[in-house]
Amino acid sequence: MTFTGKAENKQQIDKALVREFIAICAVFFLLGFNFSTWASRIPAIRDSAFLIPATLGYALFARGVGSVLMMPITAWFVNKFGARSTAYFLGWVVALSLLPIAFSPNWIFLAVSMIIMGGSGGGFNLAINAIGASYERRVGQPRMSTIHSWFGAGNLGGALLGTGASALLISAQLHMIGITMLMIAVVVISFRFIQEDAKDIESPTFSWPDKPVLWLGLIIFFAAWTESSIMNWVALFYSDYLGTGERIAAVGYTTYALALLLMRFFGDRLRFNFGTRKLISTGTILAATGVVFAILTQNLFVSSAGIFLMGAGIALTFPFIFSVAGKIGPNALATVMIFGGIGELVSQPVMGIIVQNYRLDGGFYFIAGIILIISILAWNARLLRGN
Repeated sequence: MTFTGKAENKQQIDKALVREFIAICAVFFLLGFNFSTWASRIPAIRDSAFLIPATLGYALFARGVGSVLMMPITAWFVNKFGARSTAYFLGWVVALSLLPIAFSPNWIFLAVSMIIMGGSGGGFNLAINAIGASYERRVGQPRMSTIHSWFGAGNLGGALLGTGASALLISAQLHMIGITMLMIAVVVISFRFIQEDAKDIESPTFSWPDKPVLWLGLIIFFAAWTESSIMNWVALFYSDYLGTGERIAAVGYTTYALALLLMRFFGDRLRFNFGTRKLISTGTILAATGVVFAILTQNLFVSSAGIFLMGAGIALTFPFIFSVAGKIGPNALATVMIFGGIGELVSQPVMGIIVQNYRLDGGFYFIAGIILIISILAWNARLLRGN
């Protein structure tokens, strides 16, 4: 092959990698969009399904059940059919899962719907993170924080649409029908450009981790507890605790999603300058401070600043831990994600009980305590030292 031919071939490979990177970012955007669409309309769905804090907690618990149960099943599917095919199928289910949630008449129907949403979302999350980790290894450069920033972009986009839909008094049902159609279009287009490289990924299967990986799993356990609690309760914190009402409540999730997006966008560059351990540990201390600030001020604008600080402080935990686990291998990545699923599983009924007995401010003080545990664990994690 001539030098010109080699150069042209390299250009084609580079263009294919760029297109694949954009497609991977798009599916992460899709996952964040799905989460925030549901989260931004929780007050409306709570009212239409006649929920109290305890039954809402049970429904959210069901979402965690679906996520945890789907992890080993997804690992088997990745091994059998490949990460791309598995993610493509689950992407369809993720999009369609919004419809039964929107039309739930009671908490039992909602809980069953949340099992579907949690299972498909958890499996989709594992499959696309395996794809992302493989891409990061192939290009030989850190990309995971940037990729995860598009989850934040999806969060923000879905939250903004939810805010607008709530303000315009568009029903949750009509809102989610439109979002479902949009998400299906993204799935169909994006997966045309994602490579199927399951042989390189090597199926992630659950195995009991060694102590360093177990430590990473504990960090993700509490990080998932935190992010799931914020996602599911911040709109109610605004509508009920701050007294904004349902039309303004989605501003809370929008503020949180914006903080995630901005911090994850710059995360790879910050990691190069400051290191993984320092960023996670100091960031989570600031996040806990933001939570307390939001509770004590009890003012829409000042509390929103606290929520923003909270989101920025915890934003880098997930992408950095997933990046470290992905470098160890797919089994470590799958194990860490299963710990995250368990954290999400147990967090919501606990939050429901705490809010039921100690109000929303008590629940958010509890979240601040969980965030401080993440800081301690991250500072003492052997695999984060010098990373």
